[in-house]
Amino acid sequence: MNPKGTRIAHISDVHMLGTAPSESRGEWSLRHRFLSFGRPLDPAGRRRRLALAFGLARSAGADHVVISGDLTEVGSRSEFVALGEVLHESGYAPECITLVPGNHDLYSSPDAWRWAIRGPLAAFASTSATETAGRIVECAGARLLPVDATFHQPVTRSAGALSADTLDAMVRRASDPGLTDKPLIIVQHHPPFLRGSCVWRWIDGLVGSRRIMTILHSFRHVFVMHGHLHTLVNRCIGDERPRILGATAVVEDREVPRVRLFDATRGKLHEVARACAGSAEGRGSSVLASPFGCSSPPNLEAAV
Repeated sequence: MNPKGTRIAHISDVHMLGTAPSESRGEWSLRHRFLSFGRPLDPAGRRRRLALAFGLARSAGADHVVISGDLTEVGSRSEFVALGEVLHESGYAPECITLVPGNHDLYSSPDAWRWAIRGPLAAFASTSATETAGRIVECAGARLLPVDATFHQPVTRSAGALSADTLDAMVRRASDPGLTDKPLIIVQHHPPFLRGSCVWRWIDGLVGSRRIMTILHSFRHVFVMHGHLHTLVNRCIGDERPRILGATAVVEDREVPRVRLFDATRGKLHEVARACAGSAEGRGSSVLASPFGCSSPPNLEAAV
């Protein structure tokens, strides 16, 4: 690792499958077939895509890998076991990988993520989202704040929700004068901005998003890395610098995985050339730059 900075690889939406029930697609559960509509139910293919993404991160010199949710298709135990196998074979030490769950990871049961992070993913617990609100993961050039915004819901709904304790912890971390010297990156599955109508926000939005947006507007050293939308997002905050950063979906990659790469160094976070096979070399080809300071939040504790 560069002692003065960290190169972060950001990937998302793995949708890992466990062992196929048979060669017949028809024997997958109705949940699997509904959620994977338009995508092959191919366990080996999904493992291969994630392994390729890790390989690309390594070749690009990434020190730390962030995976922002929807790690599995339905949150079954066999899917989490399969995910853990790929992570352990990735070439990265567990402390160099940060995981957060997405809505797909709790479709099987309310305690699916709790079981996984204490079971097949236990090696990654110290750097990933757990029940401890406000945990900071220290990197050389940045701090990560992994967040669990999931709750058990039917597969016809895909929303997220941040608890009051989690939001309060975000405020404490963002406003701590001792944590303003380098980027504070909130890692969560859902994007923090409001989306569409009230009905659509109930189906697919994030409860607590208004308060996160208040934090982002108030503290220029805070960023959000997210997934869920399956598309690249660079959302500017106020001063036209992108600080909401969304990744594409690993599950939708073909032969060439897509990995976002960010260098955190000298108090700034900037994106290097997006990684694809045979590229993403060198440090410093930046398209994002964010010097920052800290301003007092307007009634953050009361923000909804």
